[in-house]
Amino acid sequence: MKKALILIVLLIFIGLAFYLTEMSPKKEIKANPPTAQNRNKQIPVETISLHLGSIDRRLHLTGTIISEARVDVLSKVSGILEKIQVEQGDRIKANQVIAMVEREEKEAHLQEAQAALDVLRARWAQMETGARPEEITQSEQLVRQTKASWETSLDNYMRLKNLKERDFISQQRLDEAMLQVTISEAEYRSAKEKLTLLRKGARQEDRDALLAQIRQAEAALRLAQIHLKNTTIRAPISGIISKRFLDQGAFVSTTAPIVRIVAMDRVKALVQVVESDLAQLRVGAKADIHVDAYQEQVFRGEVSSISPTVDPESRMADVEIEVENMDHRLKPGMFARVNLVVQRRDGVLLLVKDSLIRERGHTRVFVHENGRALLREISLGLEGEKYVEVLRGLREGEEVIVAGQYELKDMMPVRVIRRHKIP
Repeated sequence: MKKALILIVLLIFIGLAFYLTEMSPKKEIKANPPTAQNRNKQIPVETISLHLGSIDRRLHLTGTIISEARVDVLSKVSGILEKIQVEQGDRIKANQVIAMVEREEKEAHLQEAQAALDVLRARWAQMETGARPEEITQSEQLVRQTKASWETSLDNYMRLKNLKERDFISQQRLDEAMLQVTISEAEYRSAKEKLTLLRKGARQEDRDALLAQIRQAEAALRLAQIHLKNTTIRAPISGIISKRFLDQGAFVSTTAPIVRIVAMDRVKALVQVVESDLAQLRVGAKADIHVDAYQEQVFRGEVSSISPTVDPESRMADVEIEVENMDHRLKPGMFARVNLVVQRRDGVLLLVKDSLIRERGHTRVFVHENGRALLREISLGLEGEKYVEVLRGLREGEEVIVAGQYELKDMMPVRVIRRHKIP
């Protein structure tokens, strides 16, 4: 009981002391004012000298490696594939023989066309030279014979006619004599016409008709020659056999490919560029290309074509970048990262981007001059990945502070602890 009473009194005393402390007027504690910054203290900084050089602006794009050309080789004639002389992966040159289709039937057609043309040319030669002298002599002899026969039949008819007038012969016999006169006269006229044709030569219309037949036969011969030539299938381009579709002995049609050739001595990186950047892009623009298979290797290329149209949905246009690939390390289908130069300027004043102080729409830098940091406002041009082009506010050779500038104010004393070398 006594211990409890003592505890209560103690608690009351502590509470009273706390109350008096909080309610009593507080004394204002005046802190000592901060010591003024030593104006002679030098801020350590790093600098680099302004220099002239080249700068470019790049687009960072992704795309796909594609072959310069890809051709599916088909046969122009159908038949059995007698030979195929390439395998997948083989390197071939343009005009190299790839395969052969059966030739026997095509050779027979060629011989047939040649024979038909020879016949017509022989007839033309005969028409050109005209009749031989012995043919004309034979025709003249035939004319004399038929004429003599006609005159004899005519004399016989006149004799029989006198006899009929005296009723010595029948009318039938006189009619038979008249028929013989008609026949012999027709034979005589035919012989004369044949002799005339032999002496004059062929008519113009006959010559034209035969000439047309010769031209038709020549065309048929050329077609047969082409069909025979097409049984040998040659490579239309140089490249690599990326795929073989048929084997020896298979039937070849004019619609199914035999092999696929991919030209890989030069390849292309196909990328898409937004329409806002197209105006600055030109054929021949340089590009650096990276692929995952050769992460340390940079492949150099240049723009070879820019699509004349923009996709209305993506608002992008296809751009092809051509790359030398004689060792065939770049393979069609590879994923490519492309740094494409869209602008480049040479002989301009360059400034490291790390030195810039951008605030409230202004761009400033600190210049080191006579141990002090001088604040300058500058105007910039083209901006690259590391450097920017300075248009106004700085001169070549001036030292710009690239490290420590955020601790500075205009005219502060500084101490250069490192001067970066111009790359």
